[in-house]
Amino acid sequence: MKDASVSYGRRAAAYWFADGLPEILSGLALVITAAMAFTWRIYAPKSSEEFDRLIVFAGIILYFLVERRVLDFLKSHVTYPRTGYVQPPEETQLRVQTLTVLSLRPDPPAKENVTFFKWRVVGLIWWVFWVAIGIPAGRWVMPVLMAALAVALYAVNRRSEHPYRWWSALILGLTGLVFVWVDVPAPLQRPLPLLLAGGWLLAQGACTLVHYLRANPYPRTAEGVRA
Repeated sequence: MKDASVSYGRRAAAYWFADGLPEILSGLALVITAAMAFTWRIYAPKSSEEFDRLIVFAGIILYFLVERRVLDFLKSHVTYPRTGYVQPPEETQLRVQTLTVLSLRPDPPAKENVTFFKWRVVGLIWWVFWVAIGIPAGRWVMPVLMAALAVALYAVNRRSEHPYRWWSALILGLTGLVFVWVDVPAPLQRPLPLLLAGGWLLAQGACTLVHYLRANPYPRTAEGVRA
């Protein structure tokens, strides 16, 4: 995103992820939801799959409701004092164009300061978990599912405002091998994709944040006192 040919809007959208905070927050949401599902399964192992879906649905709704407000608060204390304020990207939904309208008027310029992070990353992970609930447990089911999730995350974000490196996606795909080496009871297998993907996002965000803080120390006045 440092290329001069990249528009201001695209650079602004990429800046939103420069501190790792969006991934840290989304990773926490996934891990907390997985922990809730684990706890419920331990104390009620014979409960129906519908309650697992209810926990997931509640986690999705809560995350989508508070994500932007929490990030705005964190960035106002961590990011903006260090590298300045930039207009946050608009969270855009995925749409399929079904109607073409002929007009002599020029189309308005497309917005470029946008992000699909909620849908292409967090939403995709939630969806994989949703699918995993209905799949019969098997030794290689979850490893294949995690590998497919890693490939999907890499592919759909490859040209986005926040792409993932191939080796990072490979690490996520390999986390599914835990199901081959460790005999996990079937009811407890279902929350594991959320836990593994959430831990992966947390690690991504934490490494990005550490690098960001080292490269951009908090500004100080001439007397050595924080501005």
